[in-house]
Amino acid sequence: MGGSGPEGMDRPLVRRFVGLAGGAADARVAIVPTASEQRAATIEHYVNTFELEDVQHLEVIDIRTRHHADQPETLQALSDATAIMFTGGDQLRLLSILQGTRFVEELRRRGNDGLVVGGSSAGAMALGDPMIVRGEPTQFYEPGAIPHMPGLAIVPDVTVDTHLVARGRLTRLLPVVAARPDALGVGIEEGSGMTVSPDGLVTVYGPGVVCLVDGAAALPAGGVHPGGSRSGGGEERRQTDLGSALSIAGLQLHVLAAGDMFDLRARAVVRC
Repeated sequence: MGGSGPEGMDRPLVRRFVGLAGGAADARVAIVPTASEQRAATIEHYVNTFELEDVQHLEVIDIRTRHHADQPETLQALSDATAIMFTGGDQLRLLSILQGTRFVEELRRRGNDGLVVGGSSAGAMALGDPMIVRGEPTQFYEPGAIPHMPGLAIVPDVTVDTHLVARGRLTRLLPVVAARPDALGVGIEEGSGMTVSPDGLVTVYGPGVVCLVDGAAALPAGGVHPGGSRSGGGEERRQTDLGSALSIAGLQLHVLAAGDMFDLRARAVVRC
């Protein structure tokens, strides 16, 4: 999910999440507020959101330390769940606590076995790999301005950014895609979201858009191949004239709305 808009999370999207988890009566949804520094308010918001959909079984897995992540009761709560929802907050905080723990190992194993794993805002960003750490969108023109690190890799080779339109973050994806062209850039608008099936099929939900940036065929705009150089000293000239500005051509941009589908494995829009 791309994050809550002014009216909260999109209810049809939440309803879809609950449906995938077994339906309101049978879903066992576990909320993980680790990314948030305002735990009480965050927990209340997410609990209220799922209660509006009549979810009967809700649990909060309030992981505050790496030690807590590996405790038997924490792993049991994960084992009992049919769906996990990572809340918004700070994705770096979430990763610094969870990365490398038994909780994440079990999360990946259960995800491969059908556990529904979701996130909103920072929680969604953490599910990909690589994960954007931070950075203002206005710095996109500097190739190294947007730091990134390994994410939870629930959806590998995908970099997720959220609040796409409200915070102007499409440009924040570009230097990450340029650095990691093997990873698809995914920008999700507030109130919207997408699901990813086990076979890599993306389906878009909500009133807004999801933008996909594919750099698999991209090259620097001046034609330098990876590891290559320009002829005639052009590379030296460009650095002198343009500084460290990002230069990349051949990116593919897909703008998808509700109901549109995309195949992550084929890197192609699915035509219905």
